[in-house]
Amino acid sequence: MRRAGAVETSIGVFILILLVTIAGGVYLYGAFSPNGPYRHRSILSSMGSSVPSYLPGDLAPFGREQTFDSQTLADQIDGKADFYLSSGFVKLTVNRFARKTDAKSWIEVSVYDMRNPADAFSVYSLQKRKGSRPLELDGDISAYRTEDAIFFTAGPKYFEIISSARGLMDDMTILAKNLSKEQPRSAELKTESFFPRESLDQSTISLHIEDVFSFSGLDHVYTAIYTDRGCRVTAFISRRKDPKEARDMAAAYGKFLLQNGGTAAGEISEAPGSKIFKVFDTYEVVMHQGRFFAGTHEVDKLESAKEVALQVYHKLSETVK
Repeated sequence: MRRAGAVETSIGVFILILLVTIAGGVYLYGAFSPNGPYRHRSILSSMGSSVPSYLPGDLAPFGREQTFDSQTLADQIDGKADFYLSSGFVKLTVNRFARKTDAKSWIEVSVYDMRNPADAFSVYSLQKRKGSRPLELDGDISAYRTEDAIFFTAGPKYFEIISSARGLMDDMTILAKNLSKEQPRSAELKTESFFPRESLDQSTISLHIEDVFSFSGLDHVYTAIYTDRGCRVTAFISRRKDPKEARDMAAAYGKFLLQNGGTAAGEISEAPGSKIFKVFDTYEVVMHQGRFFAGTHEVDKLESAKEVALQVYHKLSETVK
C-alpha cells in the first residue's frame, strides 16, 4: 500500500483545520449574533445580578452594552452624529433586551448623555417623528410614542426606545416609566412651562440652541405653535442671564429685523416695552419681561401676532412677580 506523500498530508491537515474553523464560526454566530439559533440560550442562562432593576420581568439582557463617545458616535448613527455633537453630546449607551420566550422580540434602549437638560430637550424636540402621540410618564417628563418606539427626555439625558416588531409597546412603556423614575429632578421651573396653555399645540414645543431666526446673537430659544382664529402663530421664549440681557437682546433683535427689510409697526399698549415689526408680509412682536426675551415670529395676521404675544407676556408677568 502506498503511503500518503508529504503534499497529500499537508492538504489533509489544511482541510481539517478549515473544517474546524468553519464549525467554530457557525457556533460563534449562533452564540453571539442577535439572530443566531443559540443566542436566546446564552442570554437567558447569563441572567442574574446583572439584570437592571428597571427591566420588566419578561425581558432579559440581550448582548453586551455598547458605549460611544464623540469619536465613535458616527459608527452608530451615521448621518446624525454632527447634529448631536453640535448640541452638547457627551456619551451614548446602547443596551438591547429580549423576551425570555422569544429572542426575536427585542427592545433597544439608547441613552444619550448630553451636557445639560436644555441640550437633551433640544435634541428630543427638534427631531420628533411623524405620526407621534404624547405619552404620560413620571411627573412632568416630556415624552411621545410612535407605533414601535418611545422617546423622552429627563434631566441631561435623552432616551430612544425602539422595538424589533409591533406588540412590544406594553413592555416598552413599563421600561420607559421605570427609567424615568430613576432620573434626578430639578427644582427649577422648565422654560417650556412658561408657555400659556390656551390654544397651544404642546407637541410643537422645541428648543433651538444657536443662530435662532437666522440671528447669530440669538441662542437657546424655545418655540411653540398656537392657533388663533385659524392662524398659526409661532411664539418664542428665551430665558436670559438677567433683565438687562433680556432688554439688550430685544433691542438687538429689533435692530436686526429693521436691517433685514422690516419696518416698525407700533407696539402693544398692555405690554410695556414691546415692539411690533412688519417684515415683508408677516409680523413679529418683540418684548421682554424680567429676565425673559419673548414674542411671536413670522405671523400672517397682525391681530393674531399681538393676541398670542400678549398671552405670553401675561404668563411671564405672573412668573416674575
